[in-house]
Amino acid sequence: SLLSPGVRVARGAVVRDSIVMFDTYIGARAVVDRSIIAKDCVIGNGARVGDGDDMRPNSTEPERLSAGITLVGKRAFVPWGATIGRNCRIDPGVTEADFHGQRMVASGETVVHAG
Repeated sequence: SLLSPGVRVARGAVVRDSIVMFDTYIGARAVVDRSIIAKDCVIGNGARVGDGDDMRPNSTEPERLSAGITLVGKRAFVPWGATIGRNCRIDPGVTEADFHGQRMVASGETVVHAG
């Protein structure tokens, strides 16, 4: 993995085969696998990003997101305990409210920022 300056990885978190950009926080016991996390993001405690073996292409960008990489956009917030599958796209600026109470994002899905 590649961690940019200012990245903080809490105790018990795992970052594997990923790129994490500037000033991002990875919460305690979170797992980030085969993902690209943009700058100023928060991955909540116990969240799992790039989870599972389902390689379903992204429903909105199948030509770009089909190799198992999950993208988290700039200043996005992934809630504690959330599970984000493979080939997912979490748009820039996503907040907890954009998850609409769901803690599971299936492989190939996109979370859009409503604001």
